[in-house]
Amino acid sequence: MTQKGNQEQLKNFNRRSVLNYIRKKKTATKAGLASVTGLTFMAIKKIIEELESLDLVRCDEMEGGNVGRKAVSYAINENYRYTIGIHINKFVTSIAVLNLCGEVMEVNRFSMPKENQSQSAFMELVIANVREVVRRSGIAQEMFLGIGIGVPGPVDTVNGVVLTPPNIPVLKYLPLKEILEERFGCSVFVQKDTNVIAFGEYWCGDDKDTNDLTYIDVDMGIGSGSIIDGKMNVGANRIAGEFGHITLDLNGPLCNCGNRGCLEAMSSGIAILRDLRGGLEKEPGHPLYEKREQLEIEDVFEMVERKDLLIISLLNQSAFYMGVAVSNLINVLDPQRIVLGGILIQKYPRYFEIVQDVANSYKVKGAKETQMSMSGLKENAGVVGAGEIVAEQFFNEMVNDLFTGSTQ
Repeated sequence: MTQKGNQEQLKNFNRRSVLNYIRKKKTATKAGLASVTGLTFMAIKKIIEELESLDLVRCDEMEGGNVGRKAVSYAINENYRYTIGIHINKFVTSIAVLNLCGEVMEVNRFSMPKENQSQSAFMELVIANVREVVRRSGIAQEMFLGIGIGVPGPVDTVNGVVLTPPNIPVLKYLPLKEILEERFGCSVFVQKDTNVIAFGEYWCGDDKDTNDLTYIDVDMGIGSGSIIDGKMNVGANRIAGEFGHITLDLNGPLCNCGNRGCLEAMSSGIAILRDLRGGLEKEPGHPLYEKREQLEIEDVFEMVERKDLLIISLLNQSAFYMGVAVSNLINVLDPQRIVLGGILIQKYPRYFEIVQDVANSYKVKGAKETQMSMSGLKENAGVVGAGEIVAEQFFNEMVNDLFTGSTQ
């Protein structure tokens, strides 16, 4: 590569660094950017002027006290382009239009079929809902950068194919990327759902200073995703994050994966329904006794509202097992922050408190207490993270073409 080419690469690296710092922190001043990047104030001034001319950043507000000149802060131009985020789980598929700051502009949700449904029928439903949210947003098609999708693993992320998700048969070997790229003529990126949610929490969550983060999905199944130094950790063989399949008890209940005593078999929503069914066999006077063979997770939370001791004891037991597993995670990875989300966390707040207490009690003694929080993105975590996959591609790959065009 020529010296000129090397210089251009360095300039693009600096431009991307500035963009991504502003993206992470939400706003930044020139002086602040010079301090964290090591570039001179004049170099930062030139980069900001270039980014403003490309409409990628905008002046946000004036910062400062009563004395001296106030500094101008800059933010990403959230309406420069838009993304589409899709999140598919056992119960609901959510589809949203998002701006470049991960804010949901429009969202549609539809229930997953309880009976067998063909893949073609499912995909037509997805496509119709994508078109509907785009129509409602009023945003022109050429303003969209692409589609991001979060689905239960395992996933072939290179080819965008869902492999063998144990709890959603309709997704088995479904070539999502190929189908949607053909229908919409844009780039499509497919990732495991917990990686996607972790990414959304990293870029759009409450903590702007976190560089390392682990997200744990406490839902009908159990999974996790990790962000290390701002990058998604997918693992050497792309199976990182199968937190639900760590073994807690070699003689424990059989898991969907074929092993015994997995965290998912002992702590998930599926495990709670199984144990509740067994508990009801001994309590014929219980309000759910007659329904014991057709239990749904909504029944559990309805009985929590009624302070049912059987249900509460099962949820507390689940939270205890989860806390033990999280303590092991802390001892191995020592993440800067752990974020917990999913239906059990959202619907039973005491769950989080138990996990936090148990995890910090069982981890290595004397270590600083690990920061834990509940997901602030809640039911939008999946679509926000899916949109951020596309945004990440834009801010680190596609944007180079803009820089090249601006210097010609």
